[in-house]
Parts: sequence; C-alpha cells; structure tokens
Amino acid sequence: MTKKTFSIQKLLPPYGWVCLGILIFSQAMTFYFTRLVLLALHIEPMSLATALDERIPFRPEWILIYVLAFATWGLTLVLLLRQRKEHVYRTMGAYLLTLALSAAFFLLLPGTIRRPEVTGRDFFSWLTRLIYALDPPNNLCPSLHVACNYYCWRALWDTEGIPRWFRRFNFVFLLLVCGSILLVKQHVLVDIPTAVLVSELPLQLSKRFRWERLGYAVERRIQIGREKRK
Repeated sequence: MTKKTFSIQKLLPPYGWVCLGILIFSQAMTFYFTRLVLLALHIEPMSLATALDERIPFRPEWILIYVLAFATWGLTLVLLLRQRKEHVYRTMGAYLLTLALSAAFFLLLPGTIRRPEVTGRDFFSWLTRLIYALDPPNNLCPSLHVACNYYCWRALWDTEGIPRWFRRFNFVFLLLVCGSILLVKQHVLVDIPTAVLVSELPLQLSKRFRWERLGYAVERRIQIGREKRK
C-alpha cells in the first residue's frame, strides 16, 4: 500500500507559485505603499460621499460577506493559477495593471469615509470594529474588494474547465460584495463603478495585445540569467 504525500506542485504549478508571490507583493504595495506616500506628502483624503450615500443604512451583519470575500479570492485565484501557462500569464498581467490603476486612483483621488460608531455587543458588531481597526478609512476609490471580485468573476468566464455553477456563484457573490461595502460603511457608491473600470479595461487590453508574451519574455530572461551563472 503506497502512502500518499502532499506536494505543493499538486496545488499549483511552479509558474503559478511565482505569479502568486508577485501578486501578493503587488497587492501589498498597492494597499500600503500608497498610504505611506500620502502620509509623507501630508495629503488629506477627501470625502466622495453623495447625498444618496448618506441615505444608505448601516447594517453590521453584512460584514460577514465582506470578510468571506477573502476566501472567495483565494479559491478563485488557485483555480486561475492552475490553468495553462499562457492563460495564467495573460490574466495575471491584467490584474497587475488593475493594481497599478488602483494605486494611481489612490494617489490622485484619495478618498475617505465617515464611519459610524459601532456600539453593539453582538458578533457582527465585534467583527466590524475589528475590520475598522485593521483597515483605516482611506484608499477607497476604487474599492479593491469590488475590483478583486469583479476580476475573479470575469476571468473565470475565459477559463476552461470551470463549472458553470461556480461562475454564477461568483457573479451573485460580486453583487453581495457591492452591497456589503456600502452597508458596513467601508466605501461609497462611486467606488463601485471605478472598481469595475480598473478591472475590465486591463482584461480587454490583455486579450487584445496578448500580454502573455510579456510573461514568456520575463521567463526567458530568468532562464538566461540562470545559464550565465552556471
């Protein structure tokens, strides 16, 4: 009887792990480095809320959807990074541009939001206070929550071997995320269409100009560098 062992290559191919590392680093830079730049330049964020935003009620129970979004990103990302190298390079190149556009928005249009005081003693109120403490009210436009979920949903439609029910689930969950960011007062309405814009445009450009070629070019440069060191 053979004993089954776990291998990280069974979860993702080598190029998938490389892309994952690049994405995690780029996401952190987009979210945190831009905050440091704004602090260094003493730029105060502005409120982008409208009268309609003020009429949206605060519903702390929606924080559950907000938090579960992280799990859907992880699962969808694993499914995407397990695909053919050409597809992975193209879709991941698009997401890197999504992050670059988001960073530009954060620096050129720094937004903030007035959060309510959460005094409830229930689980959802506690979780909301935790999120508020971990996530300062800036870097709001576009909403990375919406951008990530929109990107996952759209990228799945161009991915082979993904069940139709999972694609539909991602669309429904995207709508729930859009509602959650407003109902827990993490974002305002304008943060949603800008998130769709910075996600859809790179996906279209990546297909039009075959951005997978950039991934192959980087791979060749790395291979040449390895051969020179031998």
